[in-house]
Amino acid sequence: MTSLAASPAQPATRPLPVRPAALTEIDVPGTAPMSAAAVDLAAAGYTEREFYADGTAARYAGAVSTSLETAQVIDEGWPYRTRVIVRAPERKKFNGSLVVEWANVTLGLDGEFVFNEAHEYLLREGYAVAVVSAQRAGVERLRTWSPERYDSLSVDANGCGTDGTALCPGDPLSFDILTQVSKALKDNTGRHRPLPGLKVDNVIATGQSQSGIRLTTYYNTIQPLYDFFDGFVYWDRSDQLRSDLRVPAISVNSEALATDWPPVTTARYTRAWDVAGTTHASLYGARYIDDVVLRDRSIPGPDGPISFTELIEPSCEVLPVFSTVDSGLVVNAAIDSVRTWVTRGRPAAPSVYFERDADGGLVRDAEGNVRGGIRLAQFTAPTAFQVANNGTAFPCSVSGHHRDYTADELTARYVTHRNYVELVRDTMRQARRDGYVLRFDEQEAVRAAWASDVAR
Repeated sequence: MTSLAASPAQPATRPLPVRPAALTEIDVPGTAPMSAAAVDLAAAGYTEREFYADGTAARYAGAVSTSLETAQVIDEGWPYRTRVIVRAPERKKFNGSLVVEWANVTLGLDGEFVFNEAHEYLLREGYAVAVVSAQRAGVERLRTWSPERYDSLSVDANGCGTDGTALCPGDPLSFDILTQVSKALKDNTGRHRPLPGLKVDNVIATGQSQSGIRLTTYYNTIQPLYDFFDGFVYWDRSDQLRSDLRVPAISVNSEALATDWPPVTTARYTRAWDVAGTTHASLYGARYIDDVVLRDRSIPGPDGPISFTELIEPSCEVLPVFSTVDSGLVVNAAIDSVRTWVTRGRPAAPSVYFERDADGGLVRDAEGNVRGGIRLAQFTAPTAFQVANNGTAFPCSVSGHHRDYTADELTARYVTHRNYVELVRDTMRQARRDGYVLRFDEQEAVRAAWASDVAR
């Protein structure tokens, strides 16, 4: 490996060059990709392909979650091979933007928690989408799930121990893996061109929870070195982002994590959007993940493969799990807003926070609902009782629960169907005018309200 002298922890005056990874389309007869999309991509005008990504990465000093200073290269030349799933629209549909998701590995396998919440929007609006396996936990699960397809993968960095064999902790190659794979996708060259016929104008990085934390570190310590990504979107959530970068970043934050995560300050190019009533994954996003992992049989249980929901439930005090507030609607708006910021220079709507008392606790109304934050119709005009937290045991502690109201309860609450529809309409109209919901999603919510049998 090549050792480089450390430089002062200041932003680079000129971006360092990014070497693209080498992409090779995976073609192993008798095997299939793990975590392929669980929707009909062809019907949306998309194809899905999977590639090996090969390259050499650097390790960094200062690339830690608590740092707001630019990292320093320690050494470079560490080889890796990983995989990336690429979903490409037809040329006439492509909007010029590539969204790259850093796969979340909390479950011990790659999870696409942004794509599952926002896939309808991404496919409707013609984004190219890629999901990168940047961390060892996800790569090792790929290898055990299909050795024939994935056994050659490795994102390990050896040589940290005194005997030269120990693994380096903390996925040190992951930052370069994300950058170099994204660079290869943007360049879109070579024999195995990943986005045939498409020219990428801008690249937006995204991640949720565990990978959102990694992406926070990336924004603060790695982005200043390379200035590669054009924007960032965090779904639940970023930590503190530095204020001296001219790179748009929006963090969409659930109520479920708000009790344990203090609000962060934002600046000219950063935003924090708290969403009332939301859980760490919405009911709708969880259903998507259930479809993926049950199809792939990728989460082992005591008596065979289980769903994501079944993995959550043993830690719950109350069932059924998850909130019915659709956080994906705000994730949609965040991605759209960052893209607009990048392409048109129009800043996103301002940060919006939950109300807190002098001790930092959430302020609630007489019904126990949090005050402040973005308020969607499923929160202000609910068809279910719901809370964002569920006991103290993770992961259900951040997954909440809901109970659908009976027909009589809905009639008592709204009296008439028109009252219900008008409350939905007024709430979504305000959220759209404020910049936290897209017009399409506003209109769909009102259509669904009219079509419902609430208080009929």
